[in-house]
Amino acid sequence: MWAVELGLVTDTASDLSPKLLQEEAVGLVPIYVNLAGRRYKDWQELSPDALYQAMRAGAEPVTEPPAVEDFAEVYERYLQVYDRLLSLHVSGELSKTVERAREAALQVAPTRIRVMDSGMVSAGLGAMVLRAVEMLKGGAEEEAVVRELERLKRSSLYFSVADLSHLARNGRLPRFGEVVGNLLGLRPILRIEKGHIRFLKVARESAVPEALARLVLEEFKGRAARITIAHTDARAEWIEGLKRALEGALRLERGRITRSGATIAANVGLGALAVHAYALE
Repeated sequence: MWAVELGLVTDTASDLSPKLLQEEAVGLVPIYVNLAGRRYKDWQELSPDALYQAMRAGAEPVTEPPAVEDFAEVYERYLQVYDRLLSLHVSGELSKTVERAREAALQVAPTRIRVMDSGMVSAGLGAMVLRAVEMLKGGAEEEAVVRELERLKRSSLYFSVADLSHLARNGRLPRFGEVVGNLLGLRPILRIEKGHIRFLKVARESAVPEALARLVLEEFKGRAARITIAHTDARAEWIEGLKRALEGALRLERGRITRSGATIAANVGLGALAVHAYALE
């Protein structure tokens, strides 16, 4: 069997479905979701629908990074096909997933596996994976792909959550959380910055889509942009409102809407809405 030069691996915090990743030949390592006393592999043993239903019934899930052995199994399998692997994962400031990936890479084939902290999560991580796929299909070399991904670490991911308790329970709530949590009728507008969650401002619940759109529009100012909207069963009118606002004011080069999987839903709760944006150079 002839080996292909570079393969890709990611984790379920990318909000990319196993079906899509299989079509693009990207390896997927599931993050664990602890729910009602049991531990499940995201997507493999727990579907987003099942988790959403459990959360509506009052469940309080907590996530756990993959084991080193989980990464090793995927790496060994993909190295039968690829000369080298680029393993791109959720921000190390938010999860120990990338640490486990590095441990596995050292065990399996340290000279053939490059592990990269995306500094991103959800729609941001997913966009980076898809950009890497696109570049490899176009014949790009590994170093060119890595340079582009380093640039996309500085791209913009804005989001709002309905209930801060999920971020708090999973240990990801910044210090502003208790204050914002007491402001009835308002929702926090947050940003992923250098891998961390940063508080930007609060907005009235009804103004959340407008607030998210304004942040993107202020940043891009007529430039062509690629947009991903991610949500955990946010209101349909919010998703459509955000989409319309961006379509009407941006030169939209590419757009995608995705419903977040169990990994993200467990950490942000239901009703969250996010938008990721980046421009091609």
